[in-house]
Amino acid sequence: MGQNARNRNIREDILIAAGDLMLQKGVKETSLKDIANEVGISKGTLYYHFSSKDDIIFEIADKHLTQLTDELENWIGDIDNDSSIEQILKIVIERISNLETRGKLHIYLISEAILNNKTLRERFRQKYDEWLNLMETSLKALLKDQNTDYRVLSFLMVAVLDGFSMQKLIGVEDIPVEDTARIIASLG
Repeated sequence: MGQNARNRNIREDILIAAGDLMLQKGVKETSLKDIANEVGISKGTLYYHFSSKDDIIFEIADKHLTQLTDELENWIGDIDNDSSIEQILKIVIERISNLETRGKLHIYLISEAILNNKTLRERFRQKYDEWLNLMETSLKALLKDQNTDYRVLSFLMVAVLDGFSMQKLIGVEDIPVEDTARIIASLG
C-alpha cells in the first residue's frame, strides 16, 4: 500500500474514531488524546493529519452534511413527477426524518456550532442555504404551481425535518407524517 493510501486510511480511522467518541462522550469531552488512543497512534501522528480538534470536527461535520445533501438529492430525484404535493412532502419527511445520520451526531454538531464554534456555525448555515435552495428548486420543478411560495415551503420543510428528527431522538413514536404532509400541502 502506498503512502497516500496509508495516510488516507489513518485520516479516515481518525474521523471514525472521533465521531464514535463524540457520540459516546460528547464533542467537548472528547480529547485529541482520546482520539489518538482509540486509533492506536501517537498525538504527533494525529497532528500530522489534523492540526486541531476543530479541524476534525469540521471534517466530520462536512462529511455528515454532504451525506445528508446527497441523500436528499437522491430521494427528491426518485420522486415521480406525477405525485401530488402531499405525496411528495410525505416521502421527503419520512425519508429525511428517519435518517440514521440525522441522529445524535447531528445534534452534537449543531450544538457545537451554536455554542462554541463560529466556523462550524457558518458551515451549517451554508449547508442549510444549500438544502433550502435544493428543496425550493426541486419542489418548483415537481409541482409547477405558480401560486405556491416555494421558498417559504422550503423553510417549512427544513424546519419540520429538523423537528421530527429531534423528536425521534427523544423517543416520540407516533409522529404524524401523513397528517403533517396533508396540512403543509393545504397551505401551498
